[in-house]
Amino acid sequence: MTSKQKQLLFTIIFIAILFYADPVYAGPGGGIAKAFFKTWWGKAILILLTIIFLPLIIYMKTVEYFAVRKAKKELLKLGMINKDFSWLNLEKNITNVFTRVYIAWSKGDMKEVSEYVNHWYWQNQQTVHLDKWKAENLKNVCNLESISSIKPLYLEISEEDNLEGSKIAFSITANVEDYLIDRDTRRPVIGKKGYSDEEKIWIMEYTEGKWLLDDIRDGDMSLQFAKLDNIIPESIVSQSLHRA
Repeated sequence: MTSKQKQLLFTIIFIAILFYADPVYAGPGGGIAKAFFKTWWGKAILILLTIIFLPLIIYMKTVEYFAVRKAKKELLKLGMINKDFSWLNLEKNITNVFTRVYIAWSKGDMKEVSEYVNHWYWQNQQTVHLDKWKAENLKNVCNLESISSIKPLYLEISEEDNLEGSKIAFSITANVEDYLIDRDTRRPVIGKKGYSDEEKIWIMEYTEGKWLLDDIRDGDMSLQFAKLDNIIPESIVSQSLHRA
């Protein structure tokens, strides 16, 4: 192995350690929050990495920009078929679901939002994360301060009547705080207090005339969703053009 290869390998390993060191379970979905980057040194290193990978970041943002732009154009057409797909109604509904899920998660009881999430999702999250933490005498403090942005990245539209069964992947950035505390001492045991912007991919499914949370993915996957081609059947395209 040459010196350049060793240097490249070291850089890759170093970055991997930074991104995966000190993981903590936090937030709806039990997503992994990288606590390291909330420290002073973490923020300084993150700025340095941002400068180094600026061309890649610009590429990612450009791809996502055009994906969001294209998705909103398609939603404008779909809104003519079903008003629940028009952007203003859609954004309002997603905001409502997002807020309610955070409130339920902070209470440790996903049953409170059973009408806003798929049955599999709330049951799975309750058992895998919330009940497990409770058994370990831990509580996830998870507070939502504000939603910064909601962006549609990818559409998977169904041919069923009224677009039933369609799915949309949204990139949602919100200012939140999340950490685990000991229920007795109330002291943080993993993570720490304080708000920061977190990006997640929320996949919503249109079921029986309502938007339900189907899954949550890490924000690092936003580019993967943005690069996908929207799936919109020709029959739906024709229907939207006919109503235009």
